[in-house]
Amino acid sequence: MAFEEHKNRKFQYGNPYADYEYVNKNSRKTGPGLILALLFGIVVLGFAVWRWIAIDTAEASGETISMTSLEWGLYKIGGKWAPTGLFAVLGVFIIYGGIRNFRRLEKIRQS
Repeated sequence: MAFEEHKNRKFQYGNPYADYEYVNKNSRKTGPGLILALLFGIVVLGFAVWRWIAIDTAEASGETISMTSLEWGLYKIGGKWAPTGLFAVLGVFIIYGGIRNFRRLEKIRQS
């Protein structure tokens, strides 16, 4: 019975009543997470715009461009709007998630 827990164990790992949302003094700052989410979301939106311009230019000039298999499949289904729309939606969701998490953490911090 090596895996059986000892009945008189006095040491308990962790604090069962701890607020695990904030584990140290630096995690009480809600701004950096919001800034990172906004930054990543804007970068993904910028990539969507850049990719749309690249696909549009290639279509207009008759050139070929390199695409991943996911992009190619989406392009075959919905044209240039499908892969760029996927990136744009992803960027918007990243921004939305950052704002939502910021508001949630601010509410916890103020209570």
